[in-house]
Amino acid sequence: MLYVYAITDRHEEPLPSQPGLGDEKLTQIVWRDVAAIASVHDGSLISATADKVWRHEQVLEALLSERAVLPVRFGTLFASRQQVGEILCRAHPALVADMARIRGHVEIGVSFLPLAEREPAVDTLPRSDPAAVAGHVDRDSKPGLGPAATAPGTAYLRARLVRERARRDRRQVQLGIVRKACGDLAEHASASKLDDGRADRPVVSAAFLVQRDRLMSFRQAVARLAEAHPELALLCTGAWPPYSFVTAHVGESATGGGHDHAE
Repeated sequence: MLYVYAITDRHEEPLPSQPGLGDEKLTQIVWRDVAAIASVHDGSLISATADKVWRHEQVLEALLSERAVLPVRFGTLFASRQQVGEILCRAHPALVADMARIRGHVEIGVSFLPLAEREPAVDTLPRSDPAAVAGHVDRDSKPGLGPAATAPGTAYLRARLVRERARRDRRQVQLGIVRKACGDLAEHASASKLDDGRADRPVVSAAFLVQRDRLMSFRQAVARLAEAHPELALLCTGAWPPYSFVTAHVGESATGGGHDHAE
């Protein structure tokens, strides 16, 4: 079987000496103007150990120095060179389009962590807050609820509700700041993706497709943004192969996952 690392252009260039998984020598399967970079594998399930993942990344980094690289997810196997060639033939238009978009680019990741103010404990809420005052009768409460509606337990639950609403409001304000910051950075990139869909996750992540010759200016933009927004903690990582900006489907992972993209 063949373990595939990436799809590249410039197949006339010599392959790097960097060995693949199991120290196997790299080979390439060419279709027209694209090539799949692979090494021989025994077909067993591939465990995602740190050493193996790092070896996969080393191959990608070695390829990046000379070629445009569409990274393939860790663990992708094919039965034969013929099968790889068939995949390249079928996916060729999408591969060429992806290659044109990412050529000369790398991916930079930026994580945004809003530095929220410490939330007050329930028992420290202002006494003027009806939710914190046991025995307070809500003006909007229905008549006839009796003492149970004003018991300490009810007041505690009301206080928790106040805190939860305040937390959600703060989160929306923070996300607005992060989205604006991401938009500012996107002006220095060819493309960007923001993952802000999970309200329960404090860290918001973004990926930017950046031209190689603009890496320094992009990192300077991140530094300026961090200085302008002390309410945000920013972490900049990369440069990486452009995993987040590849769309072509090339196979399946042998790590127990599902379908793979050239990502």
